[in-house]
Amino acid sequence: MSDPHLSERLSIPLPFWSRPEVLHALEDHDVGALFRLVRQYCGASQQAIGTAVELAQPHVSRIMSGKQQMTALQSWQRVADGLGMPNENRRMLGLADARSAYTGGNSRSGASAAASGDLWSAARTVEDIAEITLKDLMKRREALAAGALVVGAALTETLEHWLLPPRGILDRGKGPLGEAELQRIEAATAALRHWDDRWRLGIRRKAVVGQLSEVSELAETAQSAPVQARLFVVMAELSKIAASMSYDAGDHPTAQKYYTLSLRAIHQAGPEHKLYGVGVLADIARQMLDTKNPRDALDISRIALDSAQAHNAPPTVLAMLRTREGWSYASMGRTAAYTRSVAQAEELLEEGTGQELPSWARNFNRAELSGVVGARYRDLALGQDDKAARLEYARSSAAYITQALRLRKAEKKRNRAFDLVGLGRTYLVLNEPEEAARVVTQAAGIERDLGSGRVRRRLHDWYREAAAFHREPAVAEVRGELSNTLLAEHSTPKETV
Repeated sequence: MSDPHLSERLSIPLPFWSRPEVLHALEDHDVGALFRLVRQYCGASQQAIGTAVELAQPHVSRIMSGKQQMTALQSWQRVADGLGMPNENRRMLGLADARSAYTGGNSRSGASAAASGDLWSAARTVEDIAEITLKDLMKRREALAAGALVVGAALTETLEHWLLPPRGILDRGKGPLGEAELQRIEAATAALRHWDDRWRLGIRRKAVVGQLSEVSELAETAQSAPVQARLFVVMAELSKIAASMSYDAGDHPTAQKYYTLSLRAIHQAGPEHKLYGVGVLADIARQMLDTKNPRDALDISRIALDSAQAHNAPPTVLAMLRTREGWSYASMGRTAAYTRSVAQAEELLEEGTGQELPSWARNFNRAELSGVVGARYRDLALGQDDKAARLEYARSSAAYITQALRLRKAEKKRNRAFDLVGLGRTYLVLNEPEEAARVVTQAAGIERDLGSGRVRRRLHDWYREAAAFHREPAVAEVRGELSNTLLAEHSTPKETV
């Protein structure tokens, strides 16, 4: 069994390096103080710090306790590289800049954005995409998986930079990338966009990551500003697809990295693409909800709502964001706030009927809203001590999910599977085990053709909750079938291998 700490990688937010105590530690060349501050503000373990800077954990412990000093320039270089230290801070230590100039450039005259250490610059975004895709393609997944998600202020303060205007991209004149080749790249990205609907078993994750890697190489060469902007749109889309695939496979740390890169890339593409970034924020909020971080999801949903309202988003987009907000409230047990958000979402969805939507928002309709709302009513039911209230919420859950199933298009197989499993879980709350077994059997039949990690995780939730009804023949039969088939197989979907 591998050591989970070996796959842990630090993610240090940029504001950390501006803290007075951090600057003081660097001025004093006190690596022990620096490590203690990393642990204090970033929640990093000694093992994680050691892995990042290539030191054994006992060595890190001695340094942090002051029993051992670090003076060699080469050792400081390793620390700076491992912690992702910005170049301004590296210069305080007498170290060379970590990043070379970005030939694509941005509007900062005479200085590369990469040298600034600005996470949201065009240069840094391209370089980070190139780095993560290279490691991904080399199967160095231990370098991607951080061991745990970035949560709390370290995440939300980073995402808040989305609300700031980008510096822009310098026009470098005519570049080597022609219009015909650029159109082929965009067409290939469009073909990959609906991986989960049409080619689920035919598209391997490596194909998406490989395409993203190649586009990042093109973006590192001097191109005209319009071409650079289109390349950033492509990188944003491919990063989002890679994130979605990682999310479906249950690899949340890697999914989070790709989602954040998608947001950073679309940030550079111009204000006309702001709504695409709103969709990425909605996906990040959903991931936070799936990983039981509702407060972060609520903060991110509000960032998305602020951006959507500032850029005149269609009511349907606002309705989708209100469901994320309501989901957050439901996960925190805030019933009144949840019902208020649901009412707002339903009104906005009705208001937006017939309006043109961005491509990524076209899947949000009455069926999707009903499925999400129904699942959240089940969550609220499970949190009720009063039997009558519990049954009331569970009946609302069943009504909404049944409506979702009635409205779903036949080709939306994964969504139907989610609805069926959700309804099966609700039937357990309603003490209707035979109905629960019936609908979950349907969901399992769909999943056999899908290979979705997310659907299997929901089936496992039902399997666990149905244990209380294991004496019921119908439930026992379905649980036995699941344990011997879908839940016994490897959880990673075929296309992510």
